Amino acid sequence: CRGEAIDIGGLSLWAELAGAGAVTVVFETGNGADSSVWTEIAAQVRATGVRTFLYDRAGTGRSDPDPHPYAIDHEAEALRLLLARCGIGGPVILTAHSYGGFISQLLAASGRRRDAFRIAGLVLVDANIPEFFTTAEVDAILARYRPQYDALRQQAPELAATIVPILEAYPATVERMRRVRLPSRLPVIDIYAEHSWAETEESATAMRQAHLAFAAAGRRRESVYAPGSSHQVMRDRPDLVLAAIAKAVARAGT
Repeated sequence: CRGEAIDIGGLSLWAELAGAGAVTVVFETGNGADSSVWTEIAAQVRATGVRTFLYDRAGTGRSDPDPHPYAIDHEAEALRLLLARCGIGGPVILTAHSYGGFISQLLAASGRRRDAFRIAGLVLVDANIPEFFTTAEVDAILARYRPQYDALRQQAPELAATIVPILEAYPATVERMRRVRLPSRLPVIDIYAEHSWAETEESATAMRQAHLAFAAAGRRRESVYAPGSSHQVMRDRPDLVLAAIAKAVARAGT
């Protein structure tokens, strides 16, 4: 897994395991993004003596599209299989941006004793929080993006083939995520941006409240506000992301 395509059973995903150390930081991306959004952060994490794992989700970057109908459980299971194929054991810190927060929370909530790796912490970077996605919010998201499908299919057909099924599955995905319960002992650092992707002030307020409520719901959770940042916190406030990862790694090593 040194920057190559890995077969996880009928699906080929690009992955790169780099660096050294007992703890592995696994980076998860948002909808339509590939692992390149994490390249700079990952390099700085490795410079501190920590191992990193980057991969392209199905249908993004250098990974094959998933031929099956979209389901978020498939995404979490694909990551689980990929970590196993790459021989990752020991403590893992899942660092997830945007939609990737759903995938990471699902994986963290469904740990198996036979997994060689152990999810030792979550760093959520302006990530999706299930409580924010009410039926009204999901309806608003679909109403916003559906008129853009045709243009996206014409301009970027491969990207559209990945993004559109994820968007259309949002009602089922949110319903699934509402049933997810993270282990109470799992440390979570939830970074939320001042200027996220919400398009109305009402939605922006609801999003901030959802982040704060999420952090308050667990004794080992904390929230970190990213002033001045857009949704792309890793670009606008890398200092906060790096500090959160360092804190999570230090906890995992104790």
